[in-house]
Parts: sequence; structure tokens; C-alpha cells
Amino acid sequence: MPGEIQGAWFKAIIGSMTAASSRFPNHQRTINTMRDDQWYAWDDYVHMLEELHAALGDRAVEAIAQRSAMRTLPLARTMGFDSVEKVFGDFGALLRALVRGLPETEHARTVAFMPLAAEVESHSRLPASLLLGTFRGFLMGFGKIVTEAKVTSRHGVHRFSLKWM
Repeated sequence: MPGEIQGAWFKAIIGSMTAASSRFPNHQRTINTMRDDQWYAWDDYVHMLEELHAALGDRAVEAIAQRSAMRTLPLARTMGFDSVEKVFGDFGALLRALVRGLPETEHARTVAFMPLAAEVESHSRLPASLLLGTFRGFLMGFGKIVTEAKVTSRHGVHRFSLKWM
């Protein structure tokens, strides 16, 4: 199975992006028919994100992802990810909870975690700006202030270095 993402998460991200751009009415219609508790094709999610990212750019995608992560944090909390330590101590566990059957090529993993910092590495096709916004949104949802966020890319791997207080 190529992977499926939970509807609530799919809708939060893609729905926010289609609302920001009127150029994708078909995507908006698709989002409007989705149910929060259903599972949808990971490849469809990635394809829509690629189109929307190309249209909106990095800054808009990061901002939308940040807001969406803050809004969907209650979903993560119900899955047991109810602290910064649980989210960033093993970010891959959260991703696997939101995407069942996540393709091995799409993984993200925590490289290092300390009380006020984390490094996460991603091999995903998802835009780096989407992941960075998601990380920021989760931190802000836990009342943290992000003091530093860096992304370095090498050979298709993105490494996110985050610090907060």
C-alpha cells in the first residue's frame, strides 16, 4: 500500500492552501467532500501540495502550515503526542500516526532532541517550507517561542534545526 493520510490533516493543510488560491477549484471541491476520520491516498496529498506550493511559494506555504499545525494539534494530542518531548522526541512516530503505511522514502526522523532544541531530518517529497511551518506551528501550539529555525538541504535530504524558549 502506498500510504494514506488521515482526512483531518489532509483537509487542514490542503484546504487552507486552496482557500488562499482561487486557481484550484477542483482541489477545493475534493477537500469539501472529505471526512476527518477517513484515510486518503498519500500520493494525492503530495501531488496537490506540489501544485499548491508552486502557485503559492515558500512563505505562504510555511505560514499556512504553521496555522494548520496549531489548529490540528488537538488531533495529535488525542493520539498521545501531548508535549513537545513527545512530538519532537520522535517526530517519525507522529508522522506514522498521521500517515498509515507511510512509504519508506517519505520518512522524517528526529536526529537530536534537547529540552529547548531539536533536529529533524526528512527525506520526504513534501516542501521544506511545509515541514518548517508544521514544526513552528506545533511549537507555538505548546506555547513555545521559536528563536531559531534553519533548514539545510543536501542530496535530497532536509535537516531542520530548531531552537525555542
